[in-house]
Amino acid sequence: MATEPQRAPGWRREPYRVLFPLGAGLAVVAVLPFVAGGAGGGALGVFHPLAQIDGFLSCFLAGVLFTFVPRQTRTPPPGRWQMLAALALPLASVASAWAGRGALAHGLWLALAAVVLGFTVRRVRVAGGTPPPAVAVWVPLSILAGATGALLSALAPLASATSAPRAWIIGRGLLAQGFVTGLVLGVGAILLPRLTRGEDAVVLRPERLRRAAGLHAIAALAFFGSFPVEVLYDARLGMALRALVATLVLVLAAGIHRPPTLPGVHRQLVWIASWLLPLGFWLAALAPRLRTAALHVVFVGGFTQLTLAVAAHVVLSRGGRGPALEESPWTARAVAALLALAVGARLLAAIDLARIPFWLAVAGMAFIGAVLAWAALVRPVTTASGGSP
Repeated sequence: MATEPQRAPGWRREPYRVLFPLGAGLAVVAVLPFVAGGAGGGALGVFHPLAQIDGFLSCFLAGVLFTFVPRQTRTPPPGRWQMLAALALPLASVASAWAGRGALAHGLWLALAAVVLGFTVRRVRVAGGTPPPAVAVWVPLSILAGATGALLSALAPLASATSAPRAWIIGRGLLAQGFVTGLVLGVGAILLPRLTRGEDAVVLRPERLRRAAGLHAIAALAFFGSFPVEVLYDARLGMALRALVATLVLVLAAGIHRPPTLPGVHRQLVWIASWLLPLGFWLAALAPRLRTAALHVVFVGGFTQLTLAVAAHVVLSRGGRGPALEESPWTARAVAALLALAVGARLLAAIDLARIPFWLAVAGMAFIGAVLAWAALVRPVTTASGGSP
C-alpha cells in the first residue's frame, strides 16, 4: 500500500479511461443480435442480460470504484493485476455467455466481483476516517445478493438438465435486477443529491447513524427477499414489494421528489432515471402481461440512463471539461432522446406482438445510437493520452 499514486501509469491513475469505453463496447455487443433480427428467445435470452450486467454495467462500476476510492481514501490506485482482471474478466464472461456457457460466465463475474470488492474494502479499512452514510449499507448487501444470484444461476441448472429450476429464476433476478438496483439505492442516495442539487450528505451522530443503517438493512432484506416471494409465492406481490422499497429509499434518502437545481441536461437525465427505476417495477406489478417490457424501463430508462449520465459527469469533470456539461451539448440531448426511443420501442414490442422482431431491432438501434452519442460526448477526454498497459 506504499506505492505513490503519481508513479502509476495513466491507465491505472484514471481507470475510467479504459474501463468506460470497454463497457460501452460490450453494451453495443449485447444488443447487436436484436438489430440483426434475433427475437430474444433461447440462448439470446440468456446472453443479452449477462452481457449487459457482467459486461457493460460491471465495467462502469469497476471504473467508478477504481477511480474514486483511491482519491477519497488517499490510497494507491489499482495494481496492474487488478486492472488487467477488470479488463479481461468482463470480456471473458460475455464471450462465455455467447458460447452458451452460462455457468462459466457467472463464475468469471464472481471473480471480478471479488477483485473489485477486495480492492474497495482494503482501501476503506486502511483509510479509516469518517464513517459512510447509513444508506451505504446497501452496497455490500447488493454485492452479496449479486454473488448469491450468480451462484444460484450457475449451480441450479446442474440439478435439472431439462427445466429451469426455481432457484435459477431467483438467482437470475437477484443478479440482473437486485444487484444493480441495490447499488443504485446505496450509491445513488449519496450521489444524486450532490450531483443534481449540490447537496452533501447529512452527517449523523453515531447512535442515529446506527439506527438509520439498521433501517436500511431491513429495507434491503425486504427488497432482496422480494425475489423468492415473486417466484415461490406471488409474482405481483414480490414485484410490488420491490417497487415500494425502491420508491421509499429514493424519495426519503435521495430526495428525488425534488427536481435538479444545477444546470446541465445530464443532471436531468439522472433525475429522470431515478424515477423510471421504481416506475418500471410498479408497471411490472400492476400489468404482469407487460413484465418484460416494464423491466426494460428499469434497465434502459433507469440503469443505462443513470450509468451514462453519471459516467459523462465523471469523465468530463475529471478531464477539465465540466463546463461543457452545463451547456447541455447536442450529444447529451441525443443520449436522452435515443434512450427514450429505445424504451418506447421495447414497450411496443410487448403490445404489437405481430412485429416483435421489428420493434426489438428499433430498440436495439436506438440503444446503440445512445451509446455512440455518449462516446462522442466523452471522446475528447477518453482518447487523451493516459498511459498504456
